[in-house]
Amino acid sequence: MEDKNRFRAFLIVAVIAVMFFGAGFLNAHAQVGFPTKPITIVIPFPAGGSTDIVMRGVATYVSKHLNTSIIVQNVVGAEGSIGYAKAYTAKPDGYTLLATNTLPQILTEFSREARYKSLDFKPVFAVARDSMILVAKPEGVKTFDEFIKTARHQTTTIGTTGRATTTGLMGILFVEETGIKVNWIPFHGGAESLSALAGRHIDAVLSISASAMPMVKAGKIIPLAVFSEKRSPKFPDVPVPRELGLDIPFLYNYSGVVAPPGTPDELVKVLENAFDKAVTDKEYLEWFKKTATAELLPLHAREYRKEFERLYSLTEKYKKYLKE
Repeated sequence: MEDKNRFRAFLIVAVIAVMFFGAGFLNAHAQVGFPTKPITIVIPFPAGGSTDIVMRGVATYVSKHLNTSIIVQNVVGAEGSIGYAKAYTAKPDGYTLLATNTLPQILTEFSREARYKSLDFKPVFAVARDSMILVAKPEGVKTFDEFIKTARHQTTTIGTTGRATTTGLMGILFVEETGIKVNWIPFHGGAESLSALAGRHIDAVLSISASAMPMVKAGKIIPLAVFSEKRSPKFPDVPVPRELGLDIPFLYNYSGVVAPPGTPDELVKVLENAFDKAVTDKEYLEWFKKTATAELLPLHAREYRKEFERLYSLTEKYKKYLKE
């Protein structure tokens, strides 16, 4: 009799547990029927850039899994600050998201009067990333080792997009580790710096790898090193710092989405799940392979938060250099 009572008590507890967790699951995925209207993704850059292309591409598939339409809105100006601030102050109800490439957002916060705090945003999902690459003119040095030996004995001209940019910070870390002599040449954009290199006006360029790819394929410039923890599938024959005996922190531009501060975790989870399903959709994968120049590297909310914090901490360490 006692055993029967125990078994009956166990069944009651089990049923209650299933009901409790089942309710939590449904709440996390459909709180108040979320979403019940279109979702806006604010892109703080002009149309046609790497992040813009990735976000517009994935939005179609996210929309399918959320069963609602997604509006992509380019809000440009002040190095992205206007778009960042617009999303930062939006109502935290899951209906406004920010498409960001992460590190430039953090750099902008440290280099100017910003009306947002990067770490206050709620990371949702990162879709892809761009790494940095060192490229040179074909008739100069042929390998990274040759480049370093030369640059340690004579001043080398290297193009970047300015100090308070991903390539600018990468340059600071690069010189700190190698001790090379550099005359930094700032350009208004990656395309301008790469054109100057192809025209033989400078010795090398630190660039976003996706930006350099067309000229590398055309043989106008040569890649010397990709700044990543492992070789890039876009440049499988190009070495990375660890293979070259260097210990340089990795800087990446992640194409991802974050939600305004205060967005409920259950809504973030619904959005995260939709993006997770979208990036594994066969049609999306085919589109990405044909169209996107970045590296497909999905990060869920927790992993994306860790990368946000790592890049923020690294930028804060070198913030005094960003305004010089």
